[in-house]
Amino acid sequence: MDFLYTARDKAGKIEQDSLTAYSEKAVADALRSRGLVPVSIKPIKKSFDFSQIRQIFSPIKLLDKITFIKNLSVMIKAGLPVSKCLKILTIQTPNPKFAKIVGEIARSVEGGQSLGDTLAKYPHVFAPIFVNMVRVGELSGNLDQNLNYLSEQLKRDYDLVSKARSAMTYPIVVMVALAIVGFLMFTFVLPKLTATFKEFNTQLPLMTRIVIGVVDVFAKYGIFILLFIVFLAAAFVYWRKTESGRNIIHKIVLYLPVFSQIVIKINLARFVRVFSSLLKSGMSIVEALEVSSHVVGNVYYQRTIADAASKVKIGSPVASAFKKQPRLFTNMVIQMMEVGEESGTTDQVLEEVANFYESEVDQTMKNLSSIIEPLIMMVIGAIVGLLAVALVGPIYNITQSM
Repeated sequence: MDFLYTARDKAGKIEQDSLTAYSEKAVADALRSRGLVPVSIKPIKKSFDFSQIRQIFSPIKLLDKITFIKNLSVMIKAGLPVSKCLKILTIQTPNPKFAKIVGEIARSVEGGQSLGDTLAKYPHVFAPIFVNMVRVGELSGNLDQNLNYLSEQLKRDYDLVSKARSAMTYPIVVMVALAIVGFLMFTFVLPKLTATFKEFNTQLPLMTRIVIGVVDVFAKYGIFILLFIVFLAAAFVYWRKTESGRNIIHKIVLYLPVFSQIVIKINLARFVRVFSSLLKSGMSIVEALEVSSHVVGNVYYQRTIADAASKVKIGSPVASAFKKQPRLFTNMVIQMMEVGEESGTTDQVLEEVANFYESEVDQTMKNLSSIIEPLIMMVIGAIVGLLAVALVGPIYNITQSM
């Protein structure tokens, strides 16, 4: 919340301003850290507005977390206590929802709880990789170094996902636009054209009769078709979140032309990067595999990595479980893991593998538009050609006969 404060500097000059913090004590601490002596601190009462609703539902973005982890690492490295770092970050965090959570974490840490255990109370904000790397850092005394590893990993992961999303935005927008234009044409435009054929008592080609039948259905029941499409989309979104839906969809994407290689490369890049970072932070191989299984997006990768963790517990080599899934894990990844295990440099070897796959994903995303554009043009051309054969041809024949 916002506070109005009055403070005096070392020269005795009075300063008045407002500050956002989770308590009056946090404001006083922030003022003292700036060399000011608090005179009065009062909360600013605000009438309810729509911005409060927006704050409640505002998402905590990955960039917010990256900035938080990076700044926390720098402050701890500078020698500040964790509780004081968190108080400062509470004030500096621009996202009000995230700032409130950071304030709660600061109070818990100040009360004697460890940072890792406190972060674990917010699983919807801090993933297992956050919690485990912080816990390892606290136990080893290298918290600032582990936080730096974590921020670098999150930044790379953010870049990887951003490239994938930006590459897919163009084809998705084009396909949605095509669907909207097609619906409007079949509902409002083509019925006027097909009405012309009904005025002539002539035998129309089969293709034309099919198109006229489809157009008549859209003209009469367009609103119901639209509602049905919206219902199907909502049902698909719900089903996609279920276990059976995820299993089927994640299986399909692994066999789709073009997209399967993108999915495989992205999952491999995320896995080897996170696994390497966790090992570098001092985490055991079993724990690193268990945490890494939560980072990859595809459920089949998650299960294989979790299975590898259970096998490593009983003494099996890391690469043994991955050999059974040649479609998911390439020979390069398996061989490099074996080399890393033999030489004791698994984290370094996998870091190089991660760099390779990240560059592969980057190059694939750059070429994706040149691959998809011809496919989109072929779809558009097929639709236009079908309508031309079904509608324009009969019009030409009728005109010739007249």
